[in-house]
Amino acid sequence: MKLSSHISKTIFIISFVSISLAFIISLVFQYSSYKRDSEHIQNVFMEIKKENIKREVLRVHDFIDKKQEEIQNKLKQRLKERVLIAHKIALSIYEENKDIKSEEEIKYLIVTTLKNLSYKNKNSYIFANSNDSKPILFNKKSKLNDKIKTSEFKKSIYDAIAKRQSTLALEKDSGYILNDFIKPDTDDKTLYKKLSFIKLFKPYNWHIGTGEYVDTLTQQTKNELLDWIATVRFGQNGYIFVNDLKKQSLIFDGKKLSPPAKHTRPDLYQLQLDAIKPESDGFMLYKFKKINTKISYSKISYVKEYKKWGWIIGTGLYLDDMDKELARKEGVLKDAINNQITTIFLIILLLTIIIYYISKKISQYMDKNIYHLINSFKYASSNSEEIDTKELTYQEFEVLGKSLNKTLKARNKSEAKLQDYIKIVNENVIISTTDKRGIITSVSEAFCEISGYTKEELIGKSHNIVRQKDTPKELYKQMWNCIQNGKSWVGEIKNRNKEGGEYWVEAIIQPIFNKQDISGYTAIRHDITDKKKVEYLSITDELTNLYNRRFFNQKIEEEINRAKREDYYLSFIMLDIDYFKKYNDTYGHQAGDNALTKVAKELALHNHRASDFVFRLGGEEFGILFLYKDKESSLEFANFLRTCIEKLEIEHKQNSASKYVTVSMGLVVRKGKDIIDSDDLYKLADEALYKAKESGRNTTYIM
Repeated sequence: MKLSSHISKTIFIISFVSISLAFIISLVFQYSSYKRDSEHIQNVFMEIKKENIKREVLRVHDFIDKKQEEIQNKLKQRLKERVLIAHKIALSIYEENKDIKSEEEIKYLIVTTLKNLSYKNKNSYIFANSNDSKPILFNKKSKLNDKIKTSEFKKSIYDAIAKRQSTLALEKDSGYILNDFIKPDTDDKTLYKKLSFIKLFKPYNWHIGTGEYVDTLTQQTKNELLDWIATVRFGQNGYIFVNDLKKQSLIFDGKKLSPPAKHTRPDLYQLQLDAIKPESDGFMLYKFKKINTKISYSKISYVKEYKKWGWIIGTGLYLDDMDKELARKEGVLKDAINNQITTIFLIILLLTIIIYYISKKISQYMDKNIYHLINSFKYASSNSEEIDTKELTYQEFEVLGKSLNKTLKARNKSEAKLQDYIKIVNENVIISTTDKRGIITSVSEAFCEISGYTKEELIGKSHNIVRQKDTPKELYKQMWNCIQNGKSWVGEIKNRNKEGGEYWVEAIIQPIFNKQDISGYTAIRHDITDKKKVEYLSITDELTNLYNRRFFNQKIEEEINRAKREDYYLSFIMLDIDYFKKYNDTYGHQAGDNALTKVAKELALHNHRASDFVFRLGGEEFGILFLYKDKESSLEFANFLRTCIEKLEIEHKQNSASKYVTVSMGLVVRKGKDIIDSDDLYKLADEALYKAKESGRNTTYIM
């Protein structure tokens, strides 16, 4: 029995009336909702734009906080390093002379040495006081045998500060302290904030310290941040402006004003003051000219006060730009509605024609067969079974059921195979997916295994959770620039697992597109830890753990090329241990190896910047590549290293230059444009080393 033998005219009539009625209702609702949609778009668009300019201002505000904290931490580290070096020097003098010189002589040696320590900041110097508030070293002047000659005003301030510092040294041995202090060598009675680090010097019950004035550092920070803010641009006319509470403009029309100028719009300045009040939302409406123009336009801005410095930071959006964009969006919406209505009309017309002919072919048993077929298919699909075709009345539905059974069998088989593949990938491939902000949304089991974290610990976090701190920031900057532009990025990354261990991966990161927009990123990684270990061993000297000669030959070419590109000073030290053969003959080769290891460790200790490289070139010969601003600074650093090695106090009886192990250094400092090639640089350093040895050893010769 065939389906074509039954005809139902009733179905055509009901279908036609229903479709026609649905079309009319749809038409009415489409146009009645158009106006509401337009208003909604305006409101949403305005809120989005307001949120964008607010986010830009808050980003700058947060960056200032972060930068200020970063500079303060660097200041603390700098002060601490200086004091620890000074303390080490003082203690070394004391230990060397306590059995051969009087206490007065030792104190004189310590004070004389510390007062000659100088720094770039002229107001920064090493000071020392006894813990009963007696001055020992003040403003680079010895006070061992006299008192500070100053006014009662300054003396009272000094006494109070010395007492606080003594208390800190005696109770905690060392630490930071913030004082209100006058600046030395001036008659200015103004008190300035001064951050100091002090450490107890136990042999004489002193405390040694140094400090810097916070106002000077703060002003430097402000200038650096204003230079950066003035470069910020977004959109066609977007920039950041900055004013202060003294009615001065610091950044105006996208340019830093130096010196700051009086604000030219008192009315606009008052609007900003009103907008930063606690009860205000920070937004304000006014008219202002666009950047590099003289025509004023309506503008909405968001401002926020940076209370620490009394700055008003803001940015804005010109409303004529927004009106054009809104008009465009409304036009798109209107065209979409019209196209939708046209499409619906054509579909309805086509359906009417089709229904007219199909209605003649439908039988009264059609519903029963369709119902059975649909429910049987749902059940069979969800339970991975087959459709029971015995209940189907018509031949056509029976054929369809058998075809669907073939499809279900193939699908079940493919699904089982797919699940096996997914399991294999999940367990063996290091995969992670993030949203466009870099927040992890999914990870594979292999990712969890190599990182040591569970899925729950990873999802919702950024990849900073496995980021190794010493990985250069330029690597991540390059990666983000690449993937945010819709390109794939391939590279090697060093990561850190939950236990703190290191591992290397080769990563391929690809954007995920939703239509034309990036919605996230997928990263596929390959574990190359063993490969990197082999690479590390190939460039490392086995005895000293410094870079070897092979890596030196590669790195010197890279650094010369970089120096030529950027035209900065490249410094190269070639050094070796004085009379090392005699040392081996006297103390044995094992002692010689130990001496090499200690010298290498000391060199590495003071060359830890990213631009510093220390090599063992062979035997007792070492090389150092580093960057300094000029020849004088490079020579000072080389002599500092030479002194540090002698202070290791490794006994060497056969050394005519000292009773300890010493080194001779050949130093070459050249600007990039003046460097011929690596052979020439190496030859010059070798000649300088030879002249250092001719000069009596334990010295540095610069070329």
